[in-house]
Amino acid sequence: MPWQQLPADCLNKIFEFLEKDKVALHSSLLVNRLWCEVSVTILWRNIWIVIDNSFDDQHRLKVESSILKTLIACLPNESKTHLNENGILNSTQISKTTLFNYASFCKVLSINNIDQMIVNTFKDQKKHLLTEEIIKMFMKRISSLKELSIYANNSNNLNLSILNYPETKDCLTKLSKLSCNSNIKSDFFDKLSQICNNIQTLTIEFNDIISNDLKNLISSQNNLKSLSLRLNYDMTRDVITSLTKHSETLIKLKINWRNLYWNRKEQTLFITKFTNLQELVLSFHHKECFDGLNYTLQHIVFPQLKNLKFLHRCPEDDVLIKFLENNGKNLKEFYINSSNTLILLAIAEFCSDLKSLYILFKFDKIEAIKAVLNNCQQLECIETQYYYGLLKEKILLEILAKYSQKNFYRLKLHYYSSSQLNPKDLEEFFIYWKNRVQQKLFHFTIIFKYLEYYKVSNLKSNESIKMIEKYKILGNFEIITLNKKIIKLPIQ
Repeated sequence: MPWQQLPADCLNKIFEFLEKDKVALHSSLLVNRLWCEVSVTILWRNIWIVIDNSFDDQHRLKVESSILKTLIACLPNESKTHLNENGILNSTQISKTTLFNYASFCKVLSINNIDQMIVNTFKDQKKHLLTEEIIKMFMKRISSLKELSIYANNSNNLNLSILNYPETKDCLTKLSKLSCNSNIKSDFFDKLSQICNNIQTLTIEFNDIISNDLKNLISSQNNLKSLSLRLNYDMTRDVITSLTKHSETLIKLKINWRNLYWNRKEQTLFITKFTNLQELVLSFHHKECFDGLNYTLQHIVFPQLKNLKFLHRCPEDDVLIKFLENNGKNLKEFYINSSNTLILLAIAEFCSDLKSLYILFKFDKIEAIKAVLNNCQQLECIETQYYYGLLKEKILLEILAKYSQKNFYRLKLHYYSSSQLNPKDLEEFFIYWKNRVQQKLFHFTIIFKYLEYYKVSNLKSNESIKMIEKYKILGNFEIITLNKKIIKLPIQ
């Protein structure tokens, strides 16, 4: 069967894998009518991804304008007439129609993105009328919203009309993911808690004001599984108490704590209540944030813990080693910004089933690195950094080729300086790798944090590209710059 004639159900399964690749989905719209009808529903399921992933301001504004024009064209006639009478839309804008009812395809709604799009396009004081009409349209057209994002920089300016329509209850009853901040008006959280009781993923940013009814929204959920907290200011005791009520169901917890406050114990000790966690991510920007946790972490056991990440600071070495001794046997993924030999040896001893590891490798820690590779025989992926003082790329590749186990196949290297790899180094590695007993194709991803480092890198030379092309049968090689644009090299 020609690929253009695949049935709709097959196309739908294929396009599901492209949900975040909006460029590919948009191209699919142009193949034929069937492809268009199938791909458009997935493209518009979360249209805000296009805005969030825009490379620069100019591109973002262009995308915002296109989405806003489409949403305006989707508005019902009574809304267009109302906006025309108030001088917001002109006769040309209200006369446009669309091929599809795009708003009905949306399963994710971002109130802030709607507000921002309108602010960037309409400068007058009546912009809130357009926001209200678009939100009203979503509430009427979406049968069951899955995700809602709503953040207030100033609660008096945030458009909260989403709860004012009779269709809202049906639209939000099955809401499974909510992202918000703490300073939205209290009556908003009170009304929302009466409608939404099945939120499974909750993200909250805590600011200087915490609405009184936020605790009620948290307590009213029946099966909360994933919780993400950004602590710009302290949580209240009532909120912490509400959170701990979900200790039986919660399996994912992420905390981002950038600022440092005095009551560190109260703000962190509640973590130990969630003993059914499968994933724990702590993004603490000050080592002192662990003060209230250090003693407890040495004794707490998370029997189900599979993913553990310390994105910035980590506990004291002796505390972390004891924690790994108690919890390392089930870990599949471990992320830590450390190059400490004791930590490497603890990983080798206690985390034998590890599949993915992010860690720093210093030039004088080669024996500890070998211990990790020898003992962690299920290890598939290593992610690390390269800059002055860390292990040279050439040596790292040699160690991986000689000592990694047969399951290992992926390396991600983050650059904070220019790469010193040359064509000869690459060929030596490829020859080593070619002679291994390998189960999967090798994946080598290089991520340059600053574009200028790529521009002066040896990897940019034609000789390096030719070398990669010569050994492309071994796997995939890609370079990613800071703006997420993939520099494609000739490996398929």
